[in-house]
Amino acid sequence: MSRPAQITPAAALEAVRAVAEHGGVSAAARAIGMTRAALQRRCRRAAAWGITAHGETHATRPRALAGQGLRRFLFTAAQSNAEVHPEVWRNLVALAEHYGARLMVGPLRYNHTEQHAAQEVGGGTVDRSEWYAPEVEPYLCADRVEVCPGLIWAGDMNIIPTAIDPLSGLDSFTGLASCVIAHPQIALKSIATPPGRPCKMNYTTGAVTLRRYIKRKAGLKAEFHHAFAALLVEVDSTGDWFARHVNASSDGMLCDLDIVVEGGEVTTGNRVEVLTPGDLHGTKADPVAVAAVWGAGGLADTLRPVAQVLHDVLNFGSRSHHNSVTELLALHRDKADSVEGEIGQTAELLHGIARRDCITYVAKANHDEHLDRWIRDTDWRRDPPNAAFYLATASAWAEAIARGEDFDPAAWALRRAGLPRNIRFLSRADVLELAGIRHDMHGDIGPNGARGSARNLARLGERVNVGHSHSAAIVQGAYQAGTLSVLDMGYNRGPSSWSHSLILTYRNGKRAIITLRGQKWRAVA
Repeated sequence: MSRPAQITPAAALEAVRAVAEHGGVSAAARAIGMTRAALQRRCRRAAAWGITAHGETHATRPRALAGQGLRRFLFTAAQSNAEVHPEVWRNLVALAEHYGARLMVGPLRYNHTEQHAAQEVGGGTVDRSEWYAPEVEPYLCADRVEVCPGLIWAGDMNIIPTAIDPLSGLDSFTGLASCVIAHPQIALKSIATPPGRPCKMNYTTGAVTLRRYIKRKAGLKAEFHHAFAALLVEVDSTGDWFARHVNASSDGMLCDLDIVVEGGEVTTGNRVEVLTPGDLHGTKADPVAVAAVWGAGGLADTLRPVAQVLHDVLNFGSRSHHNSVTELLALHRDKADSVEGEIGQTAELLHGIARRDCITYVAKANHDEHLDRWIRDTDWRRDPPNAAFYLATASAWAEAIARGEDFDPAAWALRRAGLPRNIRFLSRADVLELAGIRHDMHGDIGPNGARGSARNLARLGERVNVGHSHSAAIVQGAYQAGTLSVLDMGYNRGPSSWSHSLILTYRNGKRAIITLRGQKWRAVA
Protein backbone atom coordinates (compact mmCIF):
# COMPACT_ATOMS: atom_id res chain seq x y z
CA MET A 1 0.00 0.00 0.00
CA SER A 2 1.37 3.45 -0.87
CA ARG A 3 2.05 5.87 1.96
CA PRO A 4 1.41 9.62 2.03
CA ALA A 5 4.47 11.68 1.13
CA GLN A 6 6.72 12.41 4.09
CA ILE A 7 5.95 15.68 5.86
CA THR A 8 8.88 17.38 7.53
CA PRO A 9 8.57 19.60 10.63
CA ALA A 10 9.60 22.57 8.46
CA ALA A 11 6.76 21.88 6.02
CA ALA A 12 4.30 21.53 8.89
CA LEU A 13 5.43 24.86 10.37
CA GLU A 14 5.09 26.53 6.95
CA ALA A 15 1.51 25.25 6.69
CA VAL A 16 0.33 26.56 10.07
CA ARG A 17 2.02 29.90 9.47
CA ALA A 18 0.23 30.20 6.12
CA VAL A 19 -3.14 29.46 7.71
CA ALA A 20 -2.47 32.02 10.47
CA GLU A 21 -1.37 34.66 7.93
CA HIS A 22 -4.24 34.20 5.47
CA GLY A 23 -7.00 33.57 8.00
CA GLY A 24 -8.12 30.10 6.90
CA VAL A 25 -7.19 26.85 5.18
CA SER A 26 -8.82 27.63 1.84
CA ALA A 27 -7.25 31.09 1.52
CA ALA A 28 -3.83 29.77 2.58
CA ALA A 29 -3.99 26.91 0.07
CA ARG A 30 -4.75 29.33 -2.77
CA ALA A 31 -1.97 31.68 -1.69
CA ILE A 32 0.79 29.05 -1.60
CA GLY A 33 -0.47 26.98 -4.54
CA MET A 34 -1.37 23.82 -2.63
CA THR A 35 -4.51 21.73 -2.49
CA ARG A 36 -6.71 22.20 0.54
CA ALA A 37 -6.42 18.49 1.46
CA ALA A 38 -2.62 18.56 1.35
CA LEU A 39 -2.51 21.68 3.52
CA GLN A 40 -4.89 20.10 6.04
CA ARG A 41 -2.66 17.04 6.28
CA ARG A 42 0.30 19.24 7.11
CA CYS A 43 -1.71 21.13 9.71
CA ARG A 44 -2.81 17.89 11.34
CA ARG A 45 0.79 16.72 11.45
CA ALA A 46 1.79 20.04 13.01
CA ALA A 47 -0.89 19.58 15.67
CA ALA A 48 0.38 16.06 16.41
CA TRP A 49 3.92 17.42 16.81
CA GLY A 50 2.78 20.40 18.89
CA ILE A 51 3.95 22.91 16.25
CA THR A 52 2.17 26.30 16.30
CA ALA A 53 2.68 29.42 14.23
CA HIS A 54 3.60 31.48 17.28
CA GLY A 55 3.41 31.43 21.06
CA GLU A 56 -0.02 31.53 22.71
CA THR A 57 -1.28 34.22 25.08
CA HIS A 58 -4.31 32.21 26.23
CA ALA A 59 -4.85 28.54 26.89
CA THR A 60 -6.36 26.58 24.02
CA ARG A 61 -10.06 27.32 23.65
CA PRO A 62 -12.43 24.80 22.11
CA ARG A 63 -14.39 25.62 19.02
CA ALA A 64 -18.10 24.83 19.26
CA LEU A 65 -19.80 22.37 16.95
CA ALA A 66 -22.90 23.79 15.34
CA GLY A 67 -26.12 21.81 15.27
CA GLN A 68 -29.59 21.45 16.69
CA GLY A 69 -31.91 18.58 17.51
CA LEU A 70 -30.70 15.02 18.03
CA ARG A 71 -27.02 14.62 17.16
CA ARG A 72 -24.68 11.65 17.50
CA PHE A 73 -20.90 11.33 17.44
CA LEU A 74 -18.48 8.40 17.44
CA PHE A 75 -15.09 9.26 18.92
CA THR A 76 -12.11 6.93 18.60
CA ALA A 77 -8.32 6.97 18.28
CA ALA A 78 -5.81 6.00 15.60
CA GLN A 79 -2.19 5.26 16.36
CA SER A 80 0.47 6.47 13.94
CA ASN A 81 2.12 3.94 11.62
CA ALA A 82 -0.57 1.32 12.28
CA GLU A 83 -3.24 -0.15 10.03
CA VAL A 84 -6.90 -0.18 11.02
CA HIS A 85 -8.56 -3.39 12.22
CA PRO A 86 -10.55 -4.03 9.01
CA GLU A 87 -13.64 -5.58 10.59
CA VAL A 88 -13.77 -3.12 13.48
CA TRP A 89 -13.53 -0.21 11.05
CA ARG A 90 -16.13 -1.72 8.73
CA ASN A 91 -18.59 -2.24 11.57
CA LEU A 92 -17.91 1.15 13.14
CA VAL A 93 -18.64 2.89 9.83
CA ALA A 94 -21.84 0.84 9.52
CA LEU A 95 -22.89 1.87 13.04
CA ALA A 96 -22.14 5.52 12.24
CA GLU A 97 -24.30 5.30 9.11
CA HIS A 98 -27.10 3.58 11.04
CA TYR A 99 -27.16 6.34 13.64
CA GLY A 100 -26.31 9.19 11.29
CA ALA A 101 -23.36 9.82 13.63
CA ARG A 102 -20.35 12.00 12.90
CA LEU A 103 -17.13 9.96 13.12
CA MET A 104 -14.12 11.74 14.67
CA VAL A 105 -10.69 10.15 15.11
CA GLY A 106 -7.99 11.45 17.42
CA PRO A 107 -4.44 10.96 16.08
CA LEU A 108 -1.90 9.49 18.51
CA ARG A 109 1.80 9.64 17.79
CA TYR A 110 3.84 6.70 19.07
CA ASN A 111 7.63 6.88 18.80
CA HIS A 112 8.95 3.47 17.79
CA THR A 113 12.72 3.11 17.83
CA GLU A 114 14.34 2.80 14.41
CA GLN A 115 15.18 -0.83 15.16
CA HIS A 116 11.59 -1.79 16.01
CA ALA A 117 9.57 0.57 13.83
CA ALA A 118 11.37 0.80 10.47
CA GLN A 119 9.40 -0.93 7.75
CA GLU A 120 11.04 -2.46 4.68
CA VAL A 121 9.54 -1.24 1.45
CA GLY A 122 10.26 -1.84 -2.23
CA GLY A 123 13.88 -1.70 -3.34
CA GLY A 124 15.22 -2.46 0.14
CA THR A 125 14.86 1.13 1.34
CA VAL A 126 13.44 2.05 4.72
CA ASP A 127 10.46 4.36 5.18
CA ARG A 128 10.73 6.08 8.57
CA SER A 129 8.01 8.69 7.98
CA GLU A 130 4.99 9.08 10.23
CA TRP A 131 1.66 8.22 8.65
CA TYR A 132 -1.93 7.36 9.53
CA ALA A 133 -4.07 4.70 7.92
CA PRO A 134 -5.78 6.15 4.82
CA GLU A 135 -9.20 4.95 6.08
CA VAL A 136 -9.04 7.34 9.06
CA GLU A 137 -7.41 10.31 7.29
CA PRO A 138 -10.74 12.00 6.36
CA TYR A 139 -11.93 11.74 9.96
CA LEU A 140 -8.83 12.88 11.87
CA CYS A 141 -9.55 15.68 14.33
CA ALA A 142 -6.69 16.97 16.44
CA ASP A 143 -8.65 20.03 17.61
CA ARG A 144 -10.24 21.01 20.92
CA VAL A 145 -13.99 20.92 20.27
CA GLU A 146 -17.05 21.71 22.38
CA VAL A 147 -19.43 18.92 21.38
CA CYS A 148 -22.20 20.53 23.41
CA PRO A 149 -22.28 22.64 26.59
CA GLY A 150 -20.67 20.51 29.29
CA LEU A 151 -18.72 18.12 27.02
CA ILE A 152 -15.34 18.70 25.34
CA TRP A 153 -13.48 16.58 22.77
CA ALA A 154 -9.75 17.05 23.46
CA GLY A 155 -8.45 15.80 20.13
CA ASP A 156 -5.23 17.74 20.72
CA MET A 157 -4.25 15.86 23.89
CA ASN A 158 -2.10 13.21 22.13
CA ILE A 159 -1.47 11.02 25.20
CA ILE A 160 1.17 8.38 24.55
CA PRO A 161 -0.51 5.02 23.85
CA THR A 162 1.60 3.26 26.51
CA ALA A 163 0.31 5.49 29.35
CA ILE A 164 -0.70 3.24 32.26
CA ASP A 165 -3.38 5.63 33.55
CA PRO A 166 -4.35 7.87 30.63
CA LEU A 167 -6.73 10.02 32.71
CA SER A 168 -4.33 10.77 35.57
CA GLY A 169 -3.80 14.44 36.34
CA LEU A 170 -6.75 15.58 34.22
CA ASP A 171 -9.41 16.03 36.92
CA SER A 172 -9.57 19.82 36.59
CA PHE A 173 -8.73 19.89 32.89
CA THR A 174 -11.62 21.55 30.97
CA GLY A 175 -13.03 22.91 34.27
CA LEU A 176 -16.51 21.61 35.09
CA ALA A 177 -17.04 20.25 31.58
CA SER A 178 -16.65 16.52 31.02
CA CYS A 179 -13.96 15.50 28.56
CA VAL A 180 -13.36 12.85 25.89
CA ILE A 181 -9.72 11.96 25.17
CA ALA A 182 -8.41 9.70 22.41
CA HIS A 183 -6.48 6.72 23.77
CA PRO A 184 -6.33 2.96 23.01
CA GLN A 185 -7.18 2.01 26.60
CA ILE A 186 -10.82 2.34 27.71
CA ALA A 187 -11.14 4.37 30.90
CA LEU A 188 -13.80 6.38 32.73
CA LYS A 189 -13.34 8.52 35.81
CA SER A 190 -16.05 10.29 37.82
CA ILE A 191 -14.82 13.55 39.30
CA ALA A 192 -16.39 15.29 42.27
CA THR A 193 -18.07 18.62 41.59
CA PRO A 194 -19.58 21.20 43.97
CA PRO A 195 -23.10 20.63 45.32
CA GLY A 196 -25.82 21.36 42.79
CA ARG A 197 -23.70 20.34 39.81
CA PRO A 198 -23.80 16.99 37.99
CA CYS A 199 -20.58 15.09 38.50
CA LYS A 200 -17.92 15.50 35.83
CA MET A 201 -16.84 12.45 33.80
CA ASN A 202 -13.66 12.00 31.82
CA TYR A 203 -13.55 9.30 29.15
CA THR A 204 -11.03 7.69 26.86
CA THR A 205 -12.14 6.14 23.60
CA GLY A 206 -10.35 2.95 22.60
CA ALA A 207 -8.80 2.73 19.13
CA VAL A 208 -9.49 1.40 15.62
CA THR A 209 -5.87 0.66 14.73
CA LEU A 210 -4.10 -2.66 15.26
CA ARG A 211 -1.88 -3.32 18.27
CA ARG A 212 1.63 -2.21 17.33
CA TYR A 213 3.95 -1.68 20.26
CA ILE A 214 7.61 -2.13 21.09
CA LYS A 215 8.05 -5.54 22.72
CA ARG A 216 9.19 -4.28 26.08
CA LYS A 217 7.41 -3.87 29.41
CA ALA A 218 5.54 -0.64 28.66
CA GLY A 219 4.62 -1.77 25.16
CA LEU A 220 3.44 -5.23 26.20
CA LYS A 221 1.26 -3.79 28.98
CA ALA A 222 -0.28 -1.31 26.55
CA GLU A 223 -0.85 -4.12 24.05
CA PHE A 224 -2.77 -6.12 26.67
CA HIS A 225 -5.11 -3.21 27.53
CA HIS A 226 -5.52 -1.97 23.93
CA ALA A 227 -9.24 -1.98 23.08
CA PHE A 228 -10.81 -1.81 19.63
CA ALA A 229 -13.53 0.63 20.57
CA ALA A 230 -15.17 4.04 20.28
CA LEU A 231 -17.21 6.31 22.51
CA LEU A 232 -20.72 7.01 21.27
CA VAL A 233 -22.07 10.41 22.35
CA GLU A 234 -25.71 11.40 21.84
CA VAL A 235 -26.99 14.95 22.33
CA ASP A 236 -30.74 15.51 22.42
CA SER A 237 -32.73 18.61 21.55
CA THR A 238 -32.63 19.83 25.17
CA GLY A 239 -28.83 19.72 25.27
CA ASP A 240 -28.63 16.64 27.52
CA TRP A 241 -25.81 14.34 26.45
CA PHE A 242 -25.30 10.61 26.91
CA ALA A 243 -22.02 8.73 26.43
CA ARG A 244 -21.28 5.01 26.31
CA HIS A 245 -18.48 2.87 24.95
CA VAL A 246 -18.91 0.62 21.93
CA ASN A 247 -16.25 -2.06 22.42
CA ALA A 248 -15.52 -4.62 19.71
CA SER A 249 -14.63 -8.28 20.19
CA SER A 250 -11.48 -9.55 18.47
CA ASP A 251 -13.47 -10.50 15.35
CA GLY A 252 -14.86 -6.96 15.13
CA MET A 253 -18.42 -7.53 16.41
CA LEU A 254 -19.92 -4.41 17.99
CA CYS A 255 -22.79 -4.20 20.48
CA ASP A 256 -24.63 -1.05 21.51
CA LEU A 257 -27.82 -1.30 23.57
CA ASP A 258 -30.03 -3.66 21.49
CA ILE A 259 -27.88 -3.27 18.34
CA VAL A 260 -25.36 -5.82 17.07
CA VAL A 261 -23.08 -5.06 14.10
CA GLU A 262 -21.35 -7.96 12.34
CA GLY A 263 -19.91 -8.09 8.84
CA GLY A 264 -21.02 -4.51 8.27
CA GLU A 265 -24.67 -5.45 8.90
CA VAL A 266 -26.74 -3.85 11.69
CA THR A 267 -29.42 -5.85 13.52
CA THR A 268 -31.72 -4.46 16.21
CA GLY A 269 -33.90 -5.95 18.93
CA ASN A 270 -31.13 -8.00 20.57
CA ARG A 271 -31.16 -8.69 24.30
CA VAL A 272 -28.54 -7.38 26.72
CA GLU A 273 -26.88 -10.18 28.67
CA VAL A 274 -26.58 -8.55 32.12
CA LEU A 275 -27.81 -5.32 33.70
CA THR A 276 -25.90 -4.08 36.77
CA PRO A 277 -27.83 -1.02 37.95
CA GLY A 278 -25.71 0.02 40.91
CA ASP A 279 -26.68 0.31 44.56
CA LEU A 280 -30.43 0.47 45.26
CA HIS A 281 -30.57 1.28 48.99
CA GLY A 282 -34.20 0.21 49.30
CA THR A 283 -36.09 3.00 51.03
CA LYS A 284 -33.55 5.53 49.71
CA ALA A 285 -33.92 4.51 46.05
CA ASP A 286 -34.49 7.47 43.73
CA PRO A 287 -38.03 7.03 42.34
CA VAL A 288 -37.21 8.87 39.09
CA ALA A 289 -34.16 6.68 38.44
CA VAL A 290 -36.08 3.50 39.31
CA ALA A 291 -38.86 4.51 36.88
CA ALA A 292 -36.29 5.19 34.14
CA VAL A 293 -34.90 1.68 34.48
CA TRP A 294 -37.90 -0.49 35.44
CA GLY A 295 -40.91 1.67 34.64
CA ALA A 296 -43.19 0.83 31.73
CA GLY A 297 -41.23 1.18 28.49
CA GLY A 298 -38.05 1.94 30.41
CA LEU A 299 -34.52 0.61 29.99
CA ALA A 300 -35.29 -2.90 31.28
CA ASP A 301 -38.34 -3.32 29.05
CA THR A 302 -36.40 -2.05 26.02
CA LEU A 303 -33.13 -3.97 26.43
CA ARG A 304 -34.70 -7.08 28.05
CA PRO A 305 -31.63 -8.24 30.02
CA VAL A 306 -31.20 -11.98 30.44
CA ALA A 307 -30.00 -11.36 34.00
CA GLN A 308 -29.68 -8.46 36.41
CA VAL A 309 -27.38 -8.19 39.43
CA LEU A 310 -28.49 -5.90 42.27
CA HIS A 311 -26.29 -4.34 44.95
CA ASP A 312 -27.09 -2.93 48.39
CA VAL A 313 -30.79 -3.69 48.05
CA LEU A 314 -31.24 -2.92 51.74
CA ASN A 315 -30.39 0.50 53.09
CA PHE A 316 -31.01 -0.36 56.78
CA GLY A 317 -31.30 3.26 57.78
CA SER A 318 -33.89 2.30 60.42
CA ARG A 319 -31.23 0.83 62.74
CA SER A 320 -27.84 1.40 61.14
CA HIS A 321 -24.89 1.29 63.51
CA HIS A 322 -23.90 4.64 61.97
CA ASN A 323 -27.03 6.36 63.30
CA SER A 324 -26.45 9.10 65.88
CA VAL A 325 -28.86 9.83 68.73
CA THR A 326 -30.33 12.78 66.84
CA GLU A 327 -30.87 10.62 63.75
CA LEU A 328 -32.63 7.99 65.87
CA LEU A 329 -34.90 10.70 67.29
CA ALA A 330 -35.74 11.89 63.76
CA LEU A 331 -36.52 8.31 62.67
CA HIS A 332 -38.85 7.89 65.64
CA ARG A 333 -40.59 11.17 64.83
CA ASP A 334 -41.11 10.11 61.19
CA LYS A 335 -42.23 6.60 62.20
CA ALA A 336 -39.32 5.23 60.15
CA ASP A 337 -37.60 3.27 62.92
CA SER A 338 -39.25 -0.09 62.21
CA VAL A 339 -36.78 -2.61 60.78
CA GLU A 340 -39.62 -4.87 59.65
CA GLY A 341 -41.33 -1.90 57.99
CA GLU A 342 -38.14 -1.08 56.06
CA ILE A 343 -37.81 -4.73 55.02
CA GLY A 344 -41.40 -4.67 53.73
CA GLN A 345 -40.84 -1.50 51.68
CA THR A 346 -37.65 -2.96 50.18
CA ALA A 347 -39.46 -6.20 49.28
CA GLU A 348 -42.15 -4.14 47.52
CA LEU A 349 -39.48 -2.32 45.51
CA LEU A 350 -37.86 -5.62 44.48
CA HIS A 351 -41.26 -6.97 43.39
CA GLY A 352 -41.42 -4.15 40.84
CA ILE A 353 -37.87 -4.80 39.67
CA ALA A 354 -38.16 -8.58 39.15
CA ARG A 355 -39.01 -9.84 35.64
CA ARG A 356 -40.27 -13.29 34.64
CA ASP A 357 -37.86 -13.54 31.71
CA CYS A 358 -34.88 -12.15 33.64
CA ILE A 359 -32.92 -13.90 36.38
CA THR A 360 -32.39 -11.52 39.30
CA TYR A 361 -29.33 -11.94 41.52
CA VAL A 362 -28.54 -10.00 44.70
CA ALA A 363 -24.84 -9.67 45.50
CA LYS A 364 -23.95 -9.77 49.19
CA ALA A 365 -23.17 -6.19 50.15
CA ASN A 366 -22.16 -4.15 53.17
CA HIS A 367 -25.52 -2.42 53.73
CA ASP A 368 -27.29 -5.79 53.69
CA GLU A 369 -24.80 -6.90 56.32
CA HIS A 370 -25.87 -4.02 58.59
CA LEU A 371 -28.83 -6.27 59.43
CA ASP A 372 -26.42 -9.10 60.31
CA ARG A 373 -24.51 -6.78 62.61
CA TRP A 374 -27.68 -5.52 64.26
CA ILE A 375 -28.72 -9.08 65.13
CA ARG A 376 -25.27 -9.96 66.44
CA ASP A 377 -24.54 -6.85 68.49
CA THR A 378 -27.84 -5.30 69.63
CA ASP A 379 -29.62 -5.87 72.93
CA TRP A 380 -33.22 -6.37 71.81
CA ARG A 381 -34.49 -5.42 75.27
CA ARG A 382 -33.41 -1.82 74.63
CA ASP A 383 -35.34 -1.60 71.33
CA PRO A 384 -39.02 -2.41 72.08
CA PRO A 385 -40.38 -1.33 68.64
CA ASN A 386 -38.19 -3.95 66.94
CA ALA A 387 -38.02 -6.63 69.63
CA ALA A 388 -40.44 -9.09 68.00
CA PHE A 389 -38.75 -8.91 64.58
CA TYR A 390 -35.31 -9.15 66.18
CA LEU A 391 -36.23 -12.29 68.13
CA ALA A 392 -37.82 -13.94 65.08
CA THR A 393 -34.72 -13.31 62.96
CA ALA A 394 -32.29 -14.35 65.69
CA SER A 395 -34.29 -17.53 66.30
CA ALA A 396 -34.24 -18.43 62.59
CA TRP A 397 -30.48 -17.83 62.51
CA ALA A 398 -29.91 -20.02 65.57
CA GLU A 399 -32.00 -22.82 64.09
CA ALA A 400 -30.03 -22.64 60.82
CA ILE A 401 -26.78 -22.93 62.76
CA ALA A 402 -28.17 -25.98 64.61
CA ARG A 403 -28.91 -27.59 61.23
CA GLY A 404 -25.44 -26.75 59.94
CA GLU A 405 -26.84 -24.44 57.27
CA ASP A 406 -25.71 -21.04 56.06
CA PHE A 407 -28.05 -18.16 56.94
CA ASP A 408 -28.47 -14.81 55.24
CA PRO A 409 -30.60 -12.54 57.47
CA ALA A 410 -31.42 -10.11 54.62
CA ALA A 411 -32.53 -12.90 52.28
CA TRP A 412 -34.58 -14.57 55.03
CA ALA A 413 -36.25 -11.31 56.08
CA LEU A 414 -37.09 -10.23 52.51
CA ARG A 415 -38.54 -13.63 51.61
CA ARG A 416 -40.53 -13.56 54.86
CA ALA A 417 -41.95 -10.25 53.55
CA GLY A 418 -43.16 -12.04 50.40
CA LEU A 419 -40.21 -11.70 48.01
CA PRO A 420 -40.39 -14.18 45.11
CA ARG A 421 -38.20 -17.27 45.27
CA ASN A 422 -36.80 -16.61 41.79
CA ILE A 423 -34.64 -13.80 43.19
CA ARG A 424 -31.32 -15.42 44.03
CA PHE A 425 -29.20 -14.15 46.90
CA LEU A 426 -25.44 -14.67 46.64
CA SER A 427 -23.10 -15.25 49.56
CA ARG A 428 -19.62 -13.76 49.82
CA ALA A 429 -18.21 -17.16 48.82
CA ASP A 430 -20.35 -17.61 45.69
CA VAL A 431 -18.91 -17.25 42.21
CA LEU A 432 -21.19 -15.76 39.54
CA GLU A 433 -19.67 -15.54 36.07
CA LEU A 434 -21.88 -14.31 33.25
CA ALA A 435 -20.59 -13.55 29.73
CA GLY A 436 -17.05 -14.02 31.03
CA ILE A 437 -17.41 -11.34 33.75
CA ARG A 438 -17.42 -11.84 37.54
CA HIS A 439 -20.60 -10.35 39.06
CA ASP A 440 -20.50 -11.72 42.62
CA MET A 441 -18.34 -9.04 44.27
CA HIS A 442 -19.95 -5.91 45.68
CA GLY A 443 -16.72 -3.92 45.61
CA ASP A 444 -16.43 -3.02 49.29
CA ILE A 445 -13.70 -5.61 50.00
CA GLY A 446 -10.43 -5.40 48.11
CA PRO A 447 -7.35 -7.64 47.99
CA ASN A 448 -6.26 -9.09 51.32
CA GLY A 449 -9.13 -7.45 53.18
CA ALA A 450 -8.29 -3.88 52.11
CA ARG A 451 -11.08 -1.46 51.32
CA GLY A 452 -12.25 -2.19 47.79
CA SER A 453 -11.94 0.16 44.82
CA ALA A 454 -12.06 -0.18 41.07
CA ARG A 455 -8.32 0.42 40.98
CA ASN A 456 -7.28 -2.34 43.36
CA LEU A 457 -9.88 -4.79 42.01
CA ALA A 458 -8.49 -4.21 38.51
CA ARG A 459 -5.29 -5.88 39.71
CA LEU A 460 -7.03 -9.22 40.24
CA GLY A 461 -6.47 -10.27 36.65
CA GLU A 462 -10.16 -11.13 36.27
CA ARG A 463 -12.79 -8.87 34.72
CA VAL A 464 -15.31 -7.73 37.33
CA ASN A 465 -18.49 -5.64 37.63
CA VAL A 466 -18.94 -4.03 41.06
CA GLY A 467 -20.95 -1.37 42.86
CA HIS A 468 -20.45 0.13 46.34
CA SER A 469 -18.72 3.48 45.75
CA HIS A 470 -21.70 5.19 43.98
CA SER A 471 -19.16 6.64 41.50
CA ALA A 472 -18.92 5.22 37.99
CA ALA A 473 -15.46 4.09 36.91
CA ILE A 474 -13.64 1.98 34.35
CA VAL A 475 -10.14 0.91 35.30
CA GLN A 476 -8.84 -1.67 32.86
CA GLY A 477 -10.89 -4.83 33.55
CA ALA A 478 -12.89 -3.41 36.48
CA TYR A 479 -16.20 -1.65 35.79
CA GLN A 480 -17.86 0.14 38.70
CA ALA A 481 -21.52 1.18 38.64
CA GLY A 482 -22.89 4.28 40.33
CA THR A 483 -26.02 4.28 42.46
CA LEU A 484 -29.79 4.38 42.00
CA SER A 485 -30.27 5.92 45.43
CA VAL A 486 -31.02 9.58 45.90
CA LEU A 487 -27.83 11.54 45.38
CA ASP A 488 -28.14 13.29 48.74
CA MET A 489 -28.04 10.61 51.43
CA GLY A 490 -27.30 13.04 54.24
CA TYR A 491 -23.87 11.67 55.01
CA ASN A 492 -22.28 12.58 51.66
CA ARG A 493 -21.72 16.25 52.28
CA GLY A 494 -19.67 18.52 50.03
CA PRO A 495 -18.43 17.89 46.47
CA SER A 496 -19.61 14.57 45.06
CA SER A 497 -18.72 12.18 42.23
CA TRP A 498 -21.94 10.13 42.63
CA SER A 499 -24.14 9.48 39.60
CA HIS A 500 -27.02 7.31 38.45
CA SER A 501 -24.81 5.07 36.30
CA LEU A 502 -25.46 1.47 35.22
CA ILE A 503 -23.34 -1.25 33.61
CA LEU A 504 -24.53 -3.15 30.55
CA THR A 505 -22.79 -6.44 29.71
CA TYR A 506 -23.28 -7.75 26.19
CA ARG A 507 -23.25 -11.30 24.88
CA ASN A 508 -19.68 -10.89 23.55
CA GLY A 509 -18.44 -10.05 27.05
CA LYS A 510 -17.98 -6.36 26.27
CA ARG A 511 -19.46 -3.70 28.55
CA ALA A 512 -20.70 -0.12 28.62
CA ILE A 513 -21.58 2.30 31.41
CA ILE A 514 -24.56 4.56 30.81
CA THR A 515 -25.61 7.47 33.01
CA LEU A 516 -29.18 8.63 33.52
CA ARG A 517 -30.22 12.25 33.07
CA GLY A 518 -33.35 12.46 35.17
CA GLN A 519 -35.71 9.87 33.69
CA LYS A 520 -33.79 9.67 30.40
CA TRP A 521 -31.24 6.92 29.75
CA ARG A 522 -30.50 7.73 26.10
CA ALA A 523 -31.19 10.54 23.66
CA VAL A 524 -34.43 10.42 21.73
CA ALA A 525 -35.63 12.64 18.93
